Amino acid sequence: MANWYYGENGEQRGPVEEHELRGMIAAGKVNASTIVWREGMENWKPLSEIPEWSQQLVTPPSGTPAAPSPYQSPQPGGYSPYPATPNNGNAIAALVCGISSLVMLFTCALGILAAIPGVICGHIALRQIRDSAVPMAGRGMAIAGLVTGYITIGLTVAFGVFVGVAIASDM
Repeated sequence: MANWYYGENGEQRGPVEEHELRGMIAAGKVNASTIVWREGMENWKPLSEIPEWSQQLVTPPSGTPAAPSPYQSPQPGGYSPYPATPNNGNAIAALVCGISSLVMLFTCALGILAAIPGVICGHIALRQIRDSAVPMAGRGMAIAGLVTGYITIGLTVAFGVFVGVAIASDM
């Protein structure tokens, strides 16, 4: 069975199994306009556009008890049906490159080789996070990658200017 993710109040929720999603539909927690996604789908779509779920969206007659939802009574043992929002991959790459650039700058003076990709990944990540239809985490990591990358670039340029002035003054 496929695990489904759905959007709720501007946040990504899931994964949930098909039977859990059916219970959520019956309980009215999700409706035809709720966006959903599962592995194998290209994009998020409203539930009403998924053929296998269109039959489930029929409103039960009034007075009909809704099917019990696993979200109304969480299982014991600390289970939470709401895992953390996934991090943006470019944000992680920006942070790793940014930190690596500072380490490389002070160990082998080649930090700019990691700083430039870190800055690029940081800007891409911020744009992806901002433009994503589904919430994505990692904004802080992207900013940290940008800051460390720009610090490394600034220190490298400053060192280059210092060396250039020192060489020019010896002539």
